[in-house]
Amino acid sequence: MTAPLVEVADLSRRFDVSPPWVTRVLQRRPRRILRALDGVNFTIAPQRTLGLVGESGCGKSTLARCLAGLMPPSSGEMRYEGRPIDLASRRDPRARRAIQMIFQDPYASLNPRWTVAQSVGDPLLAFGLAQSRAEMRAQVAELLVAAGLNPDDGAKYPHQFSGGQRQRIAVARALASRPAFLICDEPTSALDVSVQAAVLNLMRRLQRDHGLTYLFISHNLTVIEHMADEVGVMYLGHLVELQAKSALFVAPKHPYTRLLIETVPSLDTLGRASAPLKGEVPSPLDPPTGCAFHPRCPHANARCRRERPLPTPLPGGGSVACHAIAEGRL
Repeated sequence: MTAPLVEVADLSRRFDVSPPWVTRVLQRRPRRILRALDGVNFTIAPQRTLGLVGESGCGKSTLARCLAGLMPPSSGEMRYEGRPIDLASRRDPRARRAIQMIFQDPYASLNPRWTVAQSVGDPLLAFGLAQSRAEMRAQVAELLVAAGLNPDDGAKYPHQFSGGQRQRIAVARALASRPAFLICDEPTSALDVSVQAAVLNLMRRLQRDHGLTYLFISHNLTVIEHMADEVGVMYLGHLVELQAKSALFVAPKHPYTRLLIETVPSLDTLGRASAPLKGEVPSPLDPPTGCAFHPRCPHANARCRRERPLPTPLPGGGSVACHAIAEGRL
C-alpha cells in the first residue's frame, strides 16, 4: 500500500459569532458558535484526486482554507508526507512550497496592479527557485506555455484576459512553486460551460505530466465524476460518505448521496421530472441533534434523531456515516 500524501484526522473548525460581551450581558444571550467542520477524516494517496461535493455551506471551502494554511483548524490534525502541516510557520518551507491553492474566482485571485509575469514569477523568487530576473522570466514563459497561454502574455494585466484565460494564469501561478499537492476550490464554477472543459482537461494533463495530487471541490457531480478518483460527500460540516468514484456513482450508500445523484440530469431521466432535495440545509449555528441529515431524510427513525452516526467501513473500501446502513434498513 502506498503511504498517503495528505492525511486529515478529526478536523474541526469553529467560529465564534457571538455578539459583543456587553450585549450578551445586558440581553442575557449565550455565546454562539458556528461549527463549520466537525470531525472530518480522509487521506489522499500520491498522484490521486479526492473530489469533495456538497451543498453550499457544508464546509468544503473552510476545509480547503485550513489545508492551505489560510486559517487554523480549531482541533484535529493535518499531515503532509506523515508530518504535521504548519503552513503559518516559516520553519516548514517544504510544506509551504508543496501545498498550493487555486481559488474559485479568477477575477479576484489575481492582483490587478501586477502583470501576469509578476503574479506568476513572485513564488519563484519567494522560494528561491529563480536566482535572477532573467531566470525568472524564462521560467514564467515555460509556465505560461504549460498552462496553454502565450509567453508574451506575461507583459499584460489580468483585466486584458477572459475568465478562462485568467484561471489558466492562476494555474500557472500555483505551479510556479513546483507543488505536489493542489487544492482546487471550485476552479471552474465561475467559467462558461464551453471554457470549463478546456480548463479541466488542462488540469488532468498537468496532473499526469507533473505527478500532482488534487483535492478538487465542486458543486457539479459531473465535474467530480470526470476529475476524481475518490469522492467525499459533505453535509453540514460532516463527511457522510467516502468511496471510490466507480463505486459511489454506481451504488451510492448514504441517502443524501443518493438524492444528490438523482438530481443530476441524464439521458436515462429524459422526460421524467427529477425529485429536488426537500427542505433546507439546517443552520450550522443550531444543527439538529443526532444525524444532521435526519430532518430531510426519508429513512430517519428515532435513533437518527437522537444519536450522531459514526463513519463505518464499507466492504469495498471507503466509509459511510448512516444508521440506516449500519442497521441494514437501507
